[in-house]
This record gives sequence, structure tokens and C-alpha cells, in this order.
Amino acid sequence: MSHPVRYLSLLLLLLFTQPFAVAEEKTLVDKIFAKHERGETMTAEAVKEDIAQLSKLIPADDVIRTEKLQLLKCWNQAAETEQEVNSALAYTTHALANIPPNASPHYVTDLTLCHAWYLYLSGDMKGAMEGYDLSVKRAYEYEDLKLIADSRSLRGSLYSYIGDFSSALEDLVTAQDLYESLNLTGWANFNLADVATSFRRYGDPKSAIRYYNKLKDVYLKNNNQDQAILVISDIGLALDELGEHQQAIEQFLISYHYNKEHQQTVAAAIAATNIAYSLIQLNRLDEAERYLAEAAAVITEKELTAYSFMKLFMGEIQFKRGHYTEALIELTEGEEAFRSLQNDRGLIQLLQLKSEVYAAMDNLPAAYGALQEFMVITKKVDGNSLDLQTTELKVKFDTRRITLENERLIENQTLKEQELALLEQNKSLQYIILLLTVCILVIVSLFAYKQVHRNRQLQAIALTDYLTQLPNRRHIYAQAAKYFQQALKQQHPFSVIIFDADHFKQINDNFGHEIGDRALITIANAGQALTGNKDHLGRIGGEEFLILLPNTDAKRAREFAHQLQSKITEFSHQELPHELTLTVSAGVATLGKESPDKDFASLLKRADKALYAAKYAGRNCVKSADGLDDKRDDDSDNASA
Repeated sequence: MSHPVRYLSLLLLLLFTQPFAVAEEKTLVDKIFAKHERGETMTAEAVKEDIAQLSKLIPADDVIRTEKLQLLKCWNQAAETEQEVNSALAYTTHALANIPPNASPHYVTDLTLCHAWYLYLSGDMKGAMEGYDLSVKRAYEYEDLKLIADSRSLRGSLYSYIGDFSSALEDLVTAQDLYESLNLTGWANFNLADVATSFRRYGDPKSAIRYYNKLKDVYLKNNNQDQAILVISDIGLALDELGEHQQAIEQFLISYHYNKEHQQTVAAAIAATNIAYSLIQLNRLDEAERYLAEAAAVITEKELTAYSFMKLFMGEIQFKRGHYTEALIELTEGEEAFRSLQNDRGLIQLLQLKSEVYAAMDNLPAAYGALQEFMVITKKVDGNSLDLQTTELKVKFDTRRITLENERLIENQTLKEQELALLEQNKSLQYIILLLTVCILVIVSLFAYKQVHRNRQLQAIALTDYLTQLPNRRHIYAQAAKYFQQALKQQHPFSVIIFDADHFKQINDNFGHEIGDRALITIANAGQALTGNKDHLGRIGGEEFLILLPNTDAKRAREFAHQLQSKITEFSHQELPHELTLTVSAGVATLGKESPDKDFASLLKRADKALYAAKYAGRNCVKSADGLDDKRDDDSDNASA
């Protein structure tokens, strides 16, 4: 073989083998990342090995995978002790302060979420909630499905901890739906544990135990002992709330012995504290005190959550033994911890016991003060959650909305992933670009068409009222202006009706905002059924609506307004509670040959004055702008009152 041919062969060999070697390394890197993104359970050592391997394989110029590696490091900081949590906080704070200018929105949002998680571990609930709220907002802005699920799952867990169960379930159900849609089984299981805990804290331990047992079976089947032990502890807490204290002790002992064997001292101390609570309920005070003494040797004020309950249980033992002064000392220390954590649920328990201690000491003013604060906080916690039936209805409603929203997000995400995969392939195999130019142009055109279609959808959303799905103020006003100009030009009549719900604030106050929303939807449905044209009916304010009636004179418009009142009454009987009487007041204005209106704003103003007259006349009636001074017209229009 001649030298030129040999060199050409070597060159071709290099050109063909190098891209495939790089592609093989990238495939291995992506497989490692995919394993972590699915939420597969791994030991700390295995995670460290993966991070070390990724650090070697990922080149510095691979921005996307470098960001993924940095996030993996962030979420896997050691955080068992207070010192480790503080170190993790310092790490994320430094990372947030030094975000590269070309960083992706995903990186910034996930880093913010990671930082908020360590704030939560440090006991800074307010800072954690602010970080979670910001992460949720950004994740939705960029339609980042995994981050939407992660941020709402963490925020839902925090809502559950502070006692806002309605918000907790809304977040956790959203996250669960997304995790299952994305096939992220590991994260779905973690989230399901938080759903179960929310039910337990809400006061439905039986439902919680069903979820916990399902999770425990999954973890045991996968030989994931650590997670199974955590679930077993949660089952113990639920059994305590059912009054099954001996069964609860049996569950806590499993956790206690497991953590002892694996030298997880803090976890073992927490299990000991839980055992002590169950023993106190069984009046086995000596045993309970021994477990608490063991826990006190490990749990300090650095572990605020465990410390607060440990002090509460110590105070309860002292109270049962008649050592009231010692009980107050323990309760005071526990109270400071609960207040620092903003844990109202724990504080309620403590204040009730504190009131009993003061009463036993005949210090009635102090007992009354503690009891009064107990009532205030109890009312606050109760105010943060709806009754069980209302909560379940809200969750079901939100689930239907969430499913539709997530389907759209997943479709968009699929398009983005397809586009990214195409770009990656082109980057790795640049020598094929010339052969596939025509194909790429077709694909780009397809994406451009879908983007235009998506922009049209977004434009429609921007002009639609979210609750009623009617045209919003901007949209209906634009339509009205067009009809007004056409009516002027063609010398045809044009009428408008402004109407709103009577005593709507009382509906919200007496029946709740959920029923108030349903009332608005009922009005919208009735109006649409009557007009038959979605573009002729819009929501222009809180409970205020506008109907456009092209080619309609004043008499027909008034008749239409009365028909609208009847239709709303009919629909309200079908869709709203029978004790709710839903009525509307309406103002009618018509552009005719003798009308003074020069523009739509003038016509609208006259209709608004007519609506005001209807309200002034006692509501549940129709007033016409053209006949406000006409007594006969008034008598006619009040026929529906």
C-alpha cells in the first residue's frame, strides 16, 4: 500500500472511530444521570462513585452535562448533623452567588430548590418556603416538568408540616400525577409517602396506614431496608393517633433496633422518643423515662424537631408524677423549639399540657393565658384546612385540571427533547449534516409550524378568562369595538348588556370561595347556553359579565336580559346548593339612530349606569339606559324582581 493511501485510510479511520468513542462515553454518562433522575435508591458510597466517574468523563466544554453534575453534587451533600447542614448551606449559597452568565434556567431553578431544601433542614421554614415558591414559579415559566414535580413535592411536604393540608394535598397530588406521567417510579414513591403523612397529620390515620403499607411492601421487595424502616416509623405514628399504642411501640422498636445495629445514633434516638410517647399513653412512665434519657444523650437543640417533642414528652412525665415546676421547665424549653420551627401542631399539644400544669398549681391566670393561646393557634390551624369532604372535592377538581395541564406540558417537553436529541446527534456526527440538509430543513419547518400553532394557543389563553373559559375583558372589549363600528357604518342597532351576580360577597362569605367560583361558572354556562356564541359573552370583572347583541334593538335586548335571568335561575338549581339563591342585575344600552354614543366606551358607560340603577332599585332586575326616566319602562323591567 502506497503512503498516500495508507495515510488516507488512517485519517478515515480516525474520523469514523473518534465520534463513536465520544458517543459511547456520552451514552455512559447519560445512563448514569438517568439512573439518578429516576430516583433509584442508592447508597451514599454508590453516589460518590458515580460523581467521581462523571467528573472524569465529562469534558469542561460540555455545559449541559457539567450543570447536571453540579446539581447532582448539590443534592448529595452530607446533611446528617447540624455542622453538615451548615456546610451544605454554605456550598449552595456560594453556588447561587457564582452562577455562570450562560447558565440554563433549569440549572438556576434546581439550584434554588436545592438551597431551599437545606434551609428547611436548618430550621429556616420561612426561607425554605420562599425558595420553594420561587422554584415553582420558575419551573412553570420554563415548562420544566421534572422540576415542577420536585418543587411542588417539597413545598407540599413543608405545607403538610406546618399544618396547611389543603395546600399540601394540592401540591403533592400535582407532583404525584407528574411523577407517574413521567414514569419516575422512585420519586413517585417518595412523594406518596408525603401524601400518606399529610393524611395522617390531617386526622385520617387509617388512610395513611394503607399508603404506608403499600410503600413498605415496595421497599422490602426492592430490598431497600433504609426506606422501609422510615415507613415503619411512620406507621407507628399513625397507630399512635388511632390509640393503638402497643402496636405503635412494636413498629418503633423495629426502627430503634435497626438504627442501633447500623450505628445511626440520631435516628435511633428519635425512635426512642417515639417509643416514650407511646409508653406515656399507656402510663408506663418509668420505661418512657429510660428511653427519653437515652435520647437526651444524643438529641440536642441542634436537632430542633426531635428536641421539641422530646422536651414535650419529658414535661408530660413530670406532670403525671406531680412535679409541676420541673414539668414547666421542660415545657418552656420545648415551647421555644416549637416556636422557632413554626410548628403549630406541636405547639398546640404543648400549650394544652401547659395549661393543665398551671391549673394543677392553682395558677389560674397563667392557665387561662396558655389555654387562650391554645385556642387561638388551634383556630389558626383549623382555618388553614377545609373539612374532609371539601378538601377531597377540591383535590378531585384540581386533579382534572392538573391532568389536562400536565398533558400539554408533557407534549411540549417531548418536542423539546426531540429537538435536543436531534441537536446532540448533529453535534456528534457533523460529517452527516451535508447529506441530511434537506431532511433537517423539513424537520425545522415542522417544528416552526408547531411553534406557530403553540403561539396561537398561548394567544388564545391570554385572551381567555381562566375560571369561566369565556373571553376576558381585553378580548370582549375588542369584539365590542368591532361590532360598534359595523353598526355605525351599516346603521344597524347594536345592544349590550352588563350584568353581575347579586350579593356575591355574601355568597363567598357564607358558602366559601369554591362555591363562589362555581356560581360564576354557572352564570357563564347559562349565558353561553342562551347566546350560542362564545364571542358574544365575556367576563369583564370579578362577578361582572358583558353580552354583545349585534343587530338587536332595545326591546329585544331587554327581553334577552330577562331570559338570561331565567336561564341563570334554571342552571343554578341544577349546579349549586339548593339553599343558595343566585340572581343577577342587568343594565341594557342600545346604539340606535337617536343614540348619543360616538364610541363603544360611551355605550358601555350608559349600560353601566343602567346596571347601577338596577342595583339601586333592589337588585334582581333589568334596567334600560334608554328608559331610565321612563316610569312605564321601569315597571316593565322590574317584573322579574
